[in-house]
Amino acid sequence: MSFWTPMASTTVDGRFSVTATRAMCVGPEDVEFVMGGVAQAIAIDAAEMATNKPMLWSTIQFNAAARNHQLIDVDTSLQSGGNSLSQVRLDISADGKPVQSMFAALGARPGISRQFIQMPEVDSPKNCPKKDDPLIQTDGNLIFEFDRRTALEDPDAGLEYMWIKPIRDIPITSGLLALTSDFMLGAHRNTRGGTSLDNTLRIFSVEPTDWILCITQMSGFREGVAMGVTHQFTEEGRLLSTSSQTGLLPRR
Repeated sequence: MSFWTPMASTTVDGRFSVTATRAMCVGPEDVEFVMGGVAQAIAIDAAEMATNKPMLWSTIQFNAAARNHQLIDVDTSLQSGGNSLSQVRLDISADGKPVQSMFAALGARPGISRQFIQMPEVDSPKNCPKKDDPLIQTDGNLIFEFDRRTALEDPDAGLEYMWIKPIRDIPITSGLLALTSDFMLGAHRNTRGGTSLDNTLRIFSVEPTDWILCITQMSGFREGVAMGVTHQFTEEGRLLSTSSQTGLLPRR
């Protein structure tokens, strides 16, 4: 169980709940909010528990954000599916107020498995400098739950290679990959302090690894909006996930 994992309700069928803590939040202490990647991780864990199937794909819309100490409820509803696959809708609220909506597909079918995209050659995490985000980190918040190292940063190409691992003993899960993929808006210096509008995540594998390598390619900036794609790999180069995001650039 991770620090964001919700518990099934004993009174409402299909509902899962968790109370927000500082470890789930980013931002200044007076306006701490649950990071979107955490909200997606909560919803993914709920979907996997509700269907008893592994996550394949999910897309979430960040309409608003929960605050520290608020009760986060996830209501799941089956849209379609059979023995192999299930498609669900998840509505996320904070203290009864709707904040996010997510759709997801879960399950798998027997068949071939082949990875086409390859991890680039990068320095090991121990040889890379630590990464800080002063705009969103405060003592004890989500940023301090992870060790992050910058392996490459090329703002002209909109490219970043970042190693990341949780400081707690947390296994590689779809929820964790949703959370780590949401650091996309920190991949370019002009995006830091921006606001995520959505995240679409596709899970390729959940193989064990100590460090996760996030390869983020910003697609471009357009009229105050950033778009980008992130691939996540194990240290040995096994693809974990691919994700894409839209975010608002910070006002300058």
